[in-house]
Parts: sequence; C-alpha cells; structure tokens
Amino acid sequence: MPAAAATDLAYRVLKLEQQLESYQRLHAAELEEMRRTLAEIKTQVLALTPKPSNPEEEKRDE
Repeated sequence: MPAAAATDLAYRVLKLEQQLESYQRLHAAELEEMRRTLAEIKTQVLALTPKPSNPEEEKRDE
C-alpha cells in the first residue's frame, strides 16, 4: 500500500473516531436533559393527582 493511501486511511480513522466521541458527548448531554425534564413533568403530574383517601382517617373525622 502506498504511503499516501495509508496516511489517508489513518486520517479517516482518526476523523471518524473524533466524530463518534463528539456525538456521544452531545447525545449523552441531550439524553440527560430529557431525563431531567421527564422527571420534572412526572413530579408535576403526580402533584395534580388527587391522593387516595384513607378509610381509617375518614372514620376518625366523623
């Protein structure tokens, strides 16, 4: 294999490795933000849901 071809392949491998690493970091950050947002929304939904009544507490109130 000519030296130029080997150098070109090595450059392409390095470039692809760098791209993969960049995408992994970017998407990891995006996924974490989505998880945080989802957790916040779940908390808000649970806050809107009426709590089930406890029959024992209702008897005491009578």
